Amino acid sequence: MKNENYSLYKIMQHFEGMQKIEVFDLLHKMEILLFYTSSPITKDSIIQIINSGLDGSRDVDPFQFTVLPNGNFCEFIGSNDWLHIYQENKRGWMKWSPFTTYYFKTKYAPLELLPLTKKKLLENLENTPEVSKVVIFLKQHRVSKKNKKTDRLLLLDL
Repeated sequence: MKNENYSLYKIMQHFEGMQKIEVFDLLHKMEILLFYTSSPITKDSIIQIINSGLDGSRDVDPFQFTVLPNGNFCEFIGSNDWLHIYQENKRGWMKWSPFTTYYFKTKYAPLELLPLTKKKLLENLENTPEVSKVVIFLKQHRVSKKNKKTDRLLLLDL
């Protein structure tokens, strides 16, 4: 047990000077990364996963939630085979804001949670097979356009 505490101390030293929310965000990214690595963990396998993304047979994010740098949680609201979309759960006085903020992750960058905007989505999908479908969709619809009957984002139906 003493050796385990020492290992924990050595790891926690790397977080010195950081805000707690930054550490939580980093730990969440580490959890996702560990989910996709095989045992025993090697530096090369971690670098390969970070640089190459994931294959299509795995989930983009197996945990279905994440924490934003502002401390708010994002809850998973839907996905397709290459995209996961999250909705920010606001706290405090922002809870009553009429605007909904969406974020996304793709299988091409599973560790990055990005605001769901036209620009960010196109940047993230550059040089991928999905980019042509998304460009056509964005010419006809807003990125956050919903199906009125199902209340599901139309982007998830691509």
